Amino acid sequence: MSKSNSEIIEILKSIDAEYSQSDLIIVTDREGRIELYNNVLSQLCNSANQDEILNTKVNLSVLFDSEADSFEIIFSNLADKKIWEGKLNFILNYNQRIPFNAKGFLLTLAADSPLKYLFTLKFAEIDDIEQDPLTQKIINKPPVSTNINHGTVPLVESYEELQQLKDDFLSSVSHELRTPLASIIGFTETIKNDPNIPSNIRSEFIDIIFNEGKRLAAMINDLLDISQIEKQSITLNLSYTIINNVIQQVFNNYKSLAEEKKINYKLKLLKNPVQAKIDGDKIQQIVSNLISNAIKFTPSNGMVEVSLTETSERFTITVKDTGIGIPKKDLNKIFQKFYRVHRPGLEIRGAGLGLAICKHLARLHDGDISVQSEENRGSLFQVTIPKMSDEK
Repeated sequence: MSKSNSEIIEILKSIDAEYSQSDLIIVTDREGRIELYNNVLSQLCNSANQDEILNTKVNLSVLFDSEADSFEIIFSNLADKKIWEGKLNFILNYNQRIPFNAKGFLLTLAADSPLKYLFTLKFAEIDDIEQDPLTQKIINKPPVSTNINHGTVPLVESYEELQQLKDDFLSSVSHELRTPLASIIGFTETIKNDPNIPSNIRSEFIDIIFNEGKRLAAMINDLLDISQIEKQSITLNLSYTIINNVIQQVFNNYKSLAEEKKINYKLKLLKNPVQAKIDGDKIQQIVSNLISNAIKFTPSNGMVEVSLTETSERFTITVKDTGIGIPKKDLNKIFQKFYRVHRPGLEIRGAGLGLAICKHLARLHDGDISVQSEENRGSLFQVTIPKMSDEK
């Protein structure tokens, strides 16, 4: 809930309205201007790039449209019958709407009360929920038995959980895309408007623009990758590759970041080259994701170790760290797309796509990825891939 959490709850109790934490709750004045709201509305406005609009007393009709009754009729019915039911659609953009089943309540007959109407909005049922073609998640059926190391990706347990994942995803992606863009535009504008800016500051700003541009590109690439995965349109460019070289290259890419965080950064490769028929770029993407996460979640003076082992049929890439670890309750969910571990007080960038992409890319190679982790003790991720793969 927003700052008005306690006030909204008291109002809901006073009219005995049924609600859940995932419901959108809005209180308006007699003209339909929004006076109080919970954080569900904040997330929706953020996703629609309208987060600033809530700083003013915006009218309900600016953010929603009604499928049947006009808002004038809705308010008239509320004044007469004290309750209204119908459908309202949040206006995401010109031709996209998010449907809600809505109930309206008259709060008071007092003419001078600033709080006149309360609306509770529940996400409307969705008939055709997009299925993950590789895991075939089926909503509201009992979860399948899952082996974290070798089984299928766990099912989403309920429609509410899927809805929450979607809301979190929309909010986080909006934030993740807009933040680097704001930096790029801001620093570029500063350089453009000040031709006499000192060369050292100009160089620092250009570095920031470059790094933020790379972060933005990485996010967009992840979104494109997950889209291709959903459409089953990713193909592998298989060729015989020396795995040692692939890992060495990715390891080198993160040396400066590890040094910056004062992390003990180790690489253990086999003396003899390990050769396999793989898509080198895709394996590089997996290793890059795992090393990036390990460094991100490992505090200064911690350790990140990357190693390569093999058997006659398979090779295994291991990324081990002494970072903050993953709670036990989240271990069977971290390979779901959009899933992010909730860590109170700790802002973690990302949209929850990296590990889902790693899982799918490993499976496209007829391999798999596993995790062992303990909170505040670190994590160990292992990717195991056959040395020979059939042509895809």
